[in-house]
Amino acid sequence: MSAEEKRHGIAEAAQARSELYDTLSQLKVRLNYAQRVDDAVDEAKLRIAEEKRDNPAGFAAGVAGAAVLAGLAVWGIASAVAKRFG
Repeated sequence: MSAEEKRHGIAEAAQARSELYDTLSQLKVRLNYAQRVDDAVDEAKLRIAEEKRDNPAGFAAGVAGAAVLAGLAVWGIASAVAKRFG
């Protein structure tokens, strides 16, 4: 094997290693679900804070509506359980 062939082989190996690292880096980003969930939660927090700042009345109405829906869901479940066991 000549010196030129060795240099060419080393260059090819370096290129393949670089491509492998790029692929692994992309997979790490795509498969790191915990980080993706954390990023989505952070983004949602920012959107909620922005909505609260920009439209406080609408935000309050949204919170009240969510509370009513949660209360109705709990009441419905509690009623179903009471009927079943009562």
